[in-house]
Amino acid sequence: MKAIFKILILIIFIFKFTISFSQKNKDKEIIGQKVTIKIKGTKTKGAKTKAAKIKFRARVDTGAKTTSINAKNIKKKGKYVKFSIVNRKGKKISITKKIIDERVVFNAEKKEKRIFVYLTLVYKKTSRKVLVDLNDRSTSTYKVLLGRNWLNGKYIVDVSLK
Repeated sequence: MKAIFKILILIIFIFKFTISFSQKNKDKEIIGQKVTIKIKGTKTKGAKTKAAKIKFRARVDTGAKTTSINAKNIKKKGKYVKFSIVNRKGKKISITKKIIDERVVFNAEKKEKRIFVYLTLVYKKTSRKVLVDLNDRSTSTYKVLLGRNWLNGKYIVDVSLK
């Protein structure tokens, strides 16, 4: 009798947890580990500068706290930093942003000092300003690594989705 009672309590608990979890996450979009995003910046042709967007195939990394982007030609100028981002197809845009932070980041290979800036990332039709670190990801398959700060309660990652 006690065993049946315990099983019944367990079933009720699982049922309540499932309902609570689904209600809590009903407004979150389910995404896969790999998504296509656009980054807003500027494109310079001669003396002309215009707004531009560049597409990236990005990898979602729930283990990474902050989003990381492949940045080249990083040049600090006082409180600002100028850098270029290049996608897999070789499309390139230059961006100048205010430096938000500089900190030491530890990864599997080494520790290094990185610059953090806010960039506008566009996923589908949703545009959000996100803190990103500038990093040489030229040898990485994915030039953008989307961290938990990008997920930020908006998405649930389903690793079985492609």
